[in-house]
Amino acid sequence: MTKEVDYIIVGQGIAGTVLAFTLMKAGRQVLLIDDPGLSSASKVAAGLYNPVVFKRLTKSWMADELIPFLDTFYTELEKTLNCKFHFKKRIVKLFAEEQEREFWMKKTAAEVGRYLDKTIDDHFLPGLVNSPLGAAEVHHSGNIDTRVLLKAAADHFRSSGCLLEEKFETGQLVISEDHVSYKDCRAKKIIFCEGFRAAENPYFGWLPFRLTKGEILTIQLQDDQEIPFEKVINKGVFILPLGNNSYRVGATHTWDKLNDDATAEGRSELTEKLEKVIRVPFVITEHLAGVRPAVNDRRPMLGLHPEHPALGVFNGMGTKGIMLAPYFADHFVGFLEGRNALDKEVDIRRFV
Repeated sequence: MTKEVDYIIVGQGIAGTVLAFTLMKAGRQVLLIDDPGLSSASKVAAGLYNPVVFKRLTKSWMADELIPFLDTFYTELEKTLNCKFHFKKRIVKLFAEEQEREFWMKKTAAEVGRYLDKTIDDHFLPGLVNSPLGAAEVHHSGNIDTRVLLKAAADHFRSSGCLLEEKFETGQLVISEDHVSYKDCRAKKIIFCEGFRAAENPYFGWLPFRLTKGEILTIQLQDDQEIPFEKVINKGVFILPLGNNSYRVGATHTWDKLNDDATAEGRSELTEKLEKVIRVPFVITEHLAGVRPAVNDRRPMLGLHPEHPALGVFNGMGTKGIMLAPYFADHFVGFLEGRNALDKEVDIRRFV
């Protein structure tokens, strides 16, 4: 007996999960296909979102639209899943040189200034953190605990009977002009949200992914005094408080050996940078790696296949998936349902 749904979604990382909930909110029936044994950058990611590009002290692309949208989306999703995974945290930028400090103060008067604290802390956590030139804070930032979110979402999908936990078999997909069939399921469209594996997808492998590998550590401070507030520290690496003197530290960026193997080189790079920031001993309790589905132009990739309109893709979020996914899932669903055209900056037709 054939099961009828509106959309099949392949992949239950952040992109697939957010898209599924957006479609369900719109009253559409979905089937997610995901192999829980496969690695995923979403499961490794620290889930930080930041409205500021530190290198140039400019606003992150579309920050004014993305931040309010993600705040509403994840707050509603916490209620749906009955769990806490969204944490609003300011990011504390430690200055590396006097020029950087002066540039910060100059930028507080620019458009990006709405996100920058105008007060410099000259004595930021003395004894714990090495910050001889002081620090300042970024507003409207935070993080999503992706592990909690993805597990709670999988439980929700499973109990709703819309999660098929197995490897997607391309050979089982039958494509028609106005629908697709996969095994015993028929849908109007199938949307691929496979992360870095989309680079090997026979229908969307032509998209210009620029995959990057990232490694991340979890550490435990060996000190009686815990950093006394929930803020993220940034200087060469980010240090994300997890509670109980535990912190997540990241991240590396490499473009070769694209796998989920944690390396001695990555561990050494993160450790050396961390030791320049904190003044207390620590032990590494976890070391993970993942591959990010980045794109050369640093814009998401969404749209329908130029020859097979029943096939779609929602991918290319890179390091900013937590920020980008909610807004563009809503944008994509509007397109799929005929309410709006796709923004040219994110439409995959820009590569055709």
